[in-house]
Amino acid sequence: MLFPPTTAPHHRLQQGPGSGRLLVVGSVNLDLGYTVPHLPHHGETIHTTGRFQAGGGKGANQALAARRLGADVTLLASVGRDAEHALADLAAAGVDLGAVIRHEDAATGTAVLLIGPDDNCIVVDAGANDLLQPEHVRALAADIPPPAVVVTNHEVPAPVVEATLRAYTGRARVLLNPSPARALRPELLALVDVLVLNERELSDLLALDPVPATPDAVAAVLKRSGLGDTLVTLGSGGVVVLEQGTTTHMPAFRVDAIDTVGAGDAFLGALAASLAGGAALRSAAVRASAAAAIAVTAHGARGAELTPDAVDAILQHEAAA
Repeated sequence: MLFPPTTAPHHRLQQGPGSGRLLVVGSVNLDLGYTVPHLPHHGETIHTTGRFQAGGGKGANQALAARRLGADVTLLASVGRDAEHALADLAAAGVDLGAVIRHEDAATGTAVLLIGPDDNCIVVDAGANDLLQPEHVRALAADIPPPAVVVTNHEVPAPVVEATLRAYTGRARVLLNPSPARALRPELLALVDVLVLNERELSDLLALDPVPATPDAVAAVLKRSGLGDTLVTLGSGGVVVLEQGTTTHMPAFRVDAIDTVGAGDAFLGALAASLAGGAALRSAAVRASAAAAIAVTAHGARGAELTPDAVDAILQHEAAA
C-alpha cells in the first residue's frame, strides 16, 4: 500500500522551553548474545564461538546513544525487578530515569541475539515492556514541558506509541522507529515528523514485494510513497533521506565491522541528539551515519565508545580521504 500525499505531516512545531531536550518512550531489555559461525538453518544445531550479557532494548539503546552524544535525555519505559544491570550504564551516563516505571512482580524484557559474520537475528521476550501504558505517556506529557524531540519505537505496545504521537504532535519533533514492523494506520503515520526505518521495515509498511534493496530502488519507492520526512538505513549501503519530497543518498562510512547489533539504535540516538541540538535533518543524518559506523566496531548494542569526539574523528577522516 502506498499512502497518499495527504498523510505527510503538516503540523507546525511550537518552539518552547524544551529546546535541546529529548524524550525517549521505549523498551529496556537484558541482552544475551551469542556469536556464531553462521546463522543456523532450519533444524540445525550449532555451537557458539562466544557470548556476552549486557543491557539492551531499543528505547534504552537509543537513549544511551543520544546521551553519550551530549543530549539531555529522559527515558520513559517499564522494567521489572531485575532491571539494575540493564539500567546501570544509562544511570552512569546521566540519562534521566525518573520516569521509568518499575514492577516488582514482573521480569524485565529479554533478548537473545545470534550474531553471525555478516548478519544477526534477535528473539525478544517483551516482559515488563508490555506493562507500559498510554496513561504513563499522558501523565508525563501533562507533568513536564514538551522536549525538543520525542522518539518512540515498536518494542512497546501499540497503544503507547499512539498515545506518544497524539500527546506530542505539534509540541515536539516526533521521531518514530517502526521496529519491529507492525501495522500502522495512515492517520497515525501523519503525526510522525521523521520516520526512521530499514529497507525491510519500509517494505512491510508499504506492502512492497520485492524489498527495495539498493539506494536507487529505495529512493524511487520514497518518491512515490506520499510519506513525510523519512530516513531508510541500508547498512553498508548507507542511508536514503527523503526530506520535503527530495531524496538524497548518503554512503556509509568505511569501517571494519565486528557486530551490527545496535547500529540502528546508535543511528537513531545520534540523529535525535543532533536534531534536539538544532541541526538540519541531512546534517543530523550524516552524524548519525558516523555514529552507526562506530557502533559496528564493537560487540553488543552498547559496547562502542560513542562520543562526540569519536563522531567528529570519523567525519574528519572521511573528509580527508
